[in-house]
Amino acid sequence: MNIVFLLKCVVRHYIATLITLAICVGGAYTINFFVAPQYQAAASLMANIASGSDSGLYNEFLASQMLTKTYEDAIQSRSVASEVKTQLGLTETVTQLLQKINVRTDPGTLVVHLYVTDGNAKKAVAEANAFADVFIHKSKQYVQSAKVTVLDYADLEQASVPVSPKKLFNIALSILIGIFAALSLSLLLEKRRSILRKEHQKANEMDLSA
Repeated sequence: MNIVFLLKCVVRHYIATLITLAICVGGAYTINFFVAPQYQAAASLMANIASGSDSGLYNEFLASQMLTKTYEDAIQSRSVASEVKTQLGLTETVTQLLQKINVRTDPGTLVVHLYVTDGNAKKAVAEANAFADVFIHKSKQYVQSAKVTVLDYADLEQASVPVSPKKLFNIALSILIGIFAALSLSLLLEKRRSILRKEHQKANEMDLSA
């Protein structure tokens, strides 16, 4: 199979090709239009151990780095989420609130990144900052020598850009899928056309021989 043959198939069955492409692209536009946008607010914390006279700087760094994973799990605990819920007067359950939060740490650093996703950008910012403040307040309960500070609070300017649906990505993907589907359909139609033509020729030959 070569490109020339493929192009001939597309040209011969251009109506089916255009309809297939339109359906795929139209589907992406429909998704972009009907799916409610989601916004993500991001806050970051610096977590370390309070300096001690009998510990070296390197040992303090290692201890702080080991604690970041603990902090990551603690931020996503029900006790922190429950206090955030009470503080903000949220109607959703603690479980629903925890489903919206994602926490990660960068290996080799003392930074803890906190993300909250919601359909309302202002609400996402408020919840992300509340999680940060509540955890800082509770951190001493987890580790006496903990020293957690806010590196960056979530802000509305950053959170006002929707993270989903990814409209340009959806359109680009739909075009690629549409092209593939249109080419496949053109080849199938051409194969069917070839089979029908051979059957027609065979029938004509039988009629002539009779």
